[in-house]
Order: sequence, then C-alpha cells, then structure tokens
Amino acid sequence: MKSIASKPIAGFLCSVLLLLLLEAGAALLLVSGVNSADEAPALPRMTLLGDLRGTFSDLEGKSFALEDLRDKVVVINLWATWCPPCRAEMPFLENLWKKFQDNDRVQVLCISKETLEEVRRDPLAKSLTMPLYVFTSPVPPELDPEGLPTTYIFDRTGRVVFGHTGIAQWDAPEIVTYLEALSKAKGN
Repeated sequence: MKSIASKPIAGFLCSVLLLLLLEAGAALLLVSGVNSADEAPALPRMTLLGDLRGTFSDLEGKSFALEDLRDKVVVINLWATWCPPCRAEMPFLENLWKKFQDNDRVQVLCISKETLEEVRRDPLAKSLTMPLYVFTSPVPPELDPEGLPTTYIFDRTGRVVFGHTGIAQWDAPEIVTYLEALSKAKGN
C-alpha cells in the first residue's frame, strides 16, 4: 500500500480538506457563542449630555458648559492638531457648521483636549471660519475617546444617537437631513 507521502496531489488535497474542516468548526464555535438581538446584553445607558460635568472654551477664552447644551441637537467632534484624519475632515465639519450656524437648535462643536495655546498657534485654527474649542476641565469619561477623530451626535433630549471614530464627510446631504429632522423632533 502506498502512503500519502508518495502522492503529492493527494497529500495537498487532504491538507486543504483538513484546513476547511478546521475553519468550519471554528466558525460554528463562534456563531454558537453569539447571542441573538433578543438575548444580547443591554448596553449601559450613557449619561445625558446636559448631565455631563465639563467645560470648554473657544479660542478667545469664552467659557461654555456641556450642561448648557440642553434642548439642542449637538455634534461634538473630538480632535487634535497632530491628528492627520482630524485635520482632513475639518473642511467637512466647517461646511456642516456653516449650514447650521444660524440654527439655534443645532450646534457643531469641534473640541480638542490640547491646550488653548496649542490649538491657537496651529495654522489650521487660522484657516477656519468656524470656532474651535478646547476642554477647560477634565474630559468627561463618557466623551473621552479611544481614537481620533471621534464624533458624537446628541438629540434634543441629550441622548447619543450616533457615534463614529474616523474621518467622515460630515456635510453629506444625508447627515444634514438627519440633523434637520432631529432639530424638529420634539424633546421627551
């Protein structure tokens, strides 16, 4: 009887079959461990935006508090001057800000954890017409991102309705329409 070693094609096919069986078993193990939507554990409810303790200022030094943002749709973009994707999405955020700058119900805020001076001296700050902000208190843990840029959208009740880490085209028509709809929705 000849061994598999003497038939290279048969050995190769057996190896491929064994690998496929192992991958199928691993996939079954993963799928059986995933809960359905009904069985999934509930995510912890985030504190409402108006309940967060935090202050920030514009580059002129004028202070604001997160709790002052009640009853507004708020887009908070967390960014840094040293972050290339943050810098790349700023034109989209500025266009979004321009669309809503006269709307009292929608706020677009780009807030950095850097110092006022670091942001002020960056050429990007001089090239934008929209205001930029820096935290003047510790960043609330609920808003402290693991990556930058991170953007949250809060509805008028202060609930997070959208969160995204990474660059995005924030002035896209779908986002503008979504923010307009949120601004017209009655608060709970």
